[in-house]
Order: sequence, then structure tokens, then C-alpha cells
Amino acid sequence: MAAGEAEDHSALFICDIDHFKKFNDNYGHQVGDQVLRLVGGILRSTLKGQDIPCRYGGEEFAMILPHTRLKDAAKVADAIRLAVERKRIVRKSTGEAISRVTMSFGVAEFTLGEPGSDLIERADRALYKAKGTGRNRVCLGDPEVMTKTQSSPPELQHAVAAAS
Repeated sequence: MAAGEAEDHSALFICDIDHFKKFNDNYGHQVGDQVLRLVGGILRSTLKGQDIPCRYGGEEFAMILPHTRLKDAAKVADAIRLAVERKRIVRKSTGEAISRVTMSFGVAEFTLGEPGSDLIERADRALYKAKGTGRNRVCLGDPEVMTKTQSSPPELQHAVAAAS
């Protein structure tokens, strides 16, 4: 069933690898490709049921989460953010740990009857808010609700609960 036909909830998040250009500039495109593969693998490993991950642009990814409320999509995004943050990029030739990867997320919930472009716009605005307020965080598409999850997951639960 398409999101426009469903009476249940669906969500979208758009995420971006923080400072990705620095990986390519400082360590070369092979390391940049390694970062992209790492993130893609983590996204694939979090799939459930009908979730659809996609590469959205250079270092941006998106995931469509059918049958998922905003608060649950935010929890998924935060789990991915934490999983990525825990990984270290290692230079294969030397075994040297070179960097930590972080990501920023914008999450929005589909509103029945809205064009898909509006959903994407809200998720994209939330992503830019996450990047503009310090990166390595999840922000929600509702302009009144923005949360920093970097150091306080209870804040995420409180802000998400307020949004539902």
C-alpha cells in the first residue's frame, strides 16, 4: 500500500555524513569510499520489514520507514547515529585508526494527503537544523521540536514524546 493510501503512519529520514569532504581531502577517495560502505552497511543492518534505504546524494542517505511513527523513526535514526559514531575508520594498509565518523539526521512523518515533496522538504529542513546546531544529532521535521541526542538520549525520548 502506498503511503498516500495508508491510514497508518510512515516516516522518512535523511542523513548526512558530517564533514565528509574532509575524509576525501585528508585521506583520499578510497577512505571516503570506505566510509560510504560503512554507513551503507549499518543502514542495511537496521532494516526491518519494508524499510527502504537509499543513497540520496554524494554523502547523503535516506530511509523510508513504512508503518512507523515519528518517535519510532527518531529512535531508529538515533540508533544508527550511535552505531556510526562508535566505528573507527582504519587505514587498511597500516591498521592505523584515522578518524571517527558522525552523522546528522532529519526525520519527518508523512501526513495523509501531503505531496511527497513536502515530506522530503521537512526532513531536509530538519537535517539542516541538525547540521547547523552542532552536527552528530537527530532533529525532527516539526519546526517546534528539535532535539540534540549526542549526549542525552532521555532528551530524545522527551522531545519525541512531546511531538506525538
